[in-house]
Amino acid sequence: MNKKTTHYIYALCLMLATFLSCSEEQDEVTINPEAGQSLLNIENDGYQVEMNAAFPDEGQIGTWRIYSGENGVFDDVNDPETTFHGEPGEIYRIGWEVSQGKHYESDVITVSFKPLNPQIVSNLNDTLTNNISTFINAEQAKFGAEGYWQIIEGANGYFIDTTDHEAAFIGVENTSYTLRWNLEYGSKHSYREISFTTDSLRADAGEDRRYIRNKVEDEIKYTALEAFLPAGATGQWNLVDGQDGKVYVSDHARSLFEGKAMEDYFLTWTVELDGRISIDTVNIHFRDKWGLFVDERDGQHYRTVELNGKEWFADNFNFYSAPTDIAWSFYYGQAAQTYMREGHPVETEEEKKYYGRLYNYVAAYQWAPEGWRIPSLKEYRELIEAMGGGNTALPKLVHGGEKGLDLVLGGAMFYSGNVVDNKDYFFDQEQLGYLWTNDFNPDTWGCMFMFFDNYNSVVKEASALYSVFSVRYVRDIKTEN
Repeated sequence: MNKKTTHYIYALCLMLATFLSCSEEQDEVTINPEAGQSLLNIENDGYQVEMNAAFPDEGQIGTWRIYSGENGVFDDVNDPETTFHGEPGEIYRIGWEVSQGKHYESDVITVSFKPLNPQIVSNLNDTLTNNISTFINAEQAKFGAEGYWQIIEGANGYFIDTTDHEAAFIGVENTSYTLRWNLEYGSKHSYREISFTTDSLRADAGEDRRYIRNKVEDEIKYTALEAFLPAGATGQWNLVDGQDGKVYVSDHARSLFEGKAMEDYFLTWTVELDGRISIDTVNIHFRDKWGLFVDERDGQHYRTVELNGKEWFADNFNFYSAPTDIAWSFYYGQAAQTYMREGHPVETEEEKKYYGRLYNYVAAYQWAPEGWRIPSLKEYRELIEAMGGGNTALPKLVHGGEKGLDLVLGGAMFYSGNVVDNKDYFFDQEQLGYLWTNDFNPDTWGCMFMFFDNYNSVVKEASALYSVFSVRYVRDIKTEN
């Protein structure tokens, strides 16, 4: 080979080496895809998230791809900060792929959305007592989902509005129903169900309400009626008895009612639903000066009056229970070994109601009606003080007084305890009144409040076992809304 040819080959090799070296330098490309943070348990309108990938370098192209998960959509697959739309309950594996020429790298994140979670708020009994319809309440559809009711089991029932989450359902008598609240979004569907059985339609005007409390000085009295209006039904009040009564909104179950004290009102509440009609009656009575307490043990009625922030018996207690070794009671003048210093035996029903029975302290304490107590000495003294004190107060509190407490000069008794050598004796009828207080001494002495016909009063100690006095009970006032 001549020298010229050798130089030519060498130059050609040098040029080829230079070209290959340049190509290798061009192939050295840096790609660093960053897809951002994973976004988990997302719940919002549209079930969407804003992506946050790093922008690719100049000359590089970024592309979003869904590797797993159904029905996901990007607004712009090449925008690193695009909006991604998914569906509730789906978990998406998403890649941000960056490429340049034949070079390619990717980063993967997870995006997940909370599943649909329909909830029925109503907690119905197995049977709709006295009713064929009900209001049924579910949590309202949100975040773009659609909600609707279905009847899954049971014939001839219907919803007034199937898309209202607080729907009225009407069925027929004595039928079992299963109702479903559905939520749908995209391809997703979830539901909850509730089951119950209907009853017969029976109107409910509320409980009879007697001696309703208003201010005593108010000539006109008011109360809210307390009827129940079944779902989908219409109702109507009608006053059938009682003077000067007025229903303000006759088709409203809880209408305001106006009347006057000491008048008995009888009203009917008529409900109609799908051609079925039912009627119920309620008795309304407003108290004036006196309220009423009925002792469930024997059915006896006692007037009550509100004074100085308390409710007091306005009649002497008249309950009888079989005596024990330490508890006993008598009517005035009615005992086996007895004599009377003053007065006469209490024998007629009218006198028994007026004077009541006389009790030793133990009986007065043990036989108190539920919710009532013997007044304390402090409560008696505060009552006297609130009424003006001493001679001013007692004329207002004795029988016929303006405050209605109607204290009675019922006298008292000393009981011998069936000791043969001793005698029971009654004293001071129509001269003095004796009332137990709850101030009790462990040495068997109790305090009693004593008042006179000349309107003075004193406090004395007496034997808790053998002294026998009248009883008035007291309780805290129960406020009626």
